[in-house]
Amino acid sequence: MDTILRVIDDVTNDRQVKSIINSLNENQEKSKNWLIDKSKEYFDLLINPKICVAAGWYGHLANKLEKYTDQKVLSFDIDPMTKKIGQKLYPNVWFKVEDIQDFNFTKFDVVICTSCEHLEPKLLDSMLYKVKAGALVILQSNNYFEVEEHINCQKSLDDFEKSIKLNTILYKGTLRLDKYDRYMIIGI
Repeated sequence: MDTILRVIDDVTNDRQVKSIINSLNENQEKSKNWLIDKSKEYFDLLINPKICVAAGWYGHLANKLEKYTDQKVLSFDIDPMTKKIGQKLYPNVWFKVEDIQDFNFTKFDVVICTSCEHLEPKLLDSMLYKVKAGALVILQSNNYFEVEEHINCQKSLDDFEKSIKLNTILYKGTLRLDKYDRYMIIGI
């Protein structure tokens, strides 16, 4: 699959196509699978949880999470094209177009954001403040400073942990990838 995506990436200049390809690349897949592997023990403790993926792009992670609940997993993003394309890729996912700062997180038992490096620190703090008490929170960031859109990278897992405000940390870890490290924190 990665070879096919690389070929398509090489033959097009279309930004939307490149974005879709990037959402499915090998590192994205490894990061999503790592999240599920480390989170499933916590999902199993919840009965039919309401799950949302903030800044969820085209819904790839939300699609992978559907087996942990009987409800549709919500993937929301500020970019309207993510919903339009995502609904075609993953019709079983519930999509919304909304800004994180306006989103009501209190309805959800599990809140996930794998795009913390794209969020201003104040916005991430605001998001965590709005999560209901006792909700499972799963966050990922990285140290991939070379990407222009990465405005909130962290130098280390410890720095990432210090930058977020969770009452209890259940898991923290680092996934080493070719060009950067991916950090994940699971907490309440």
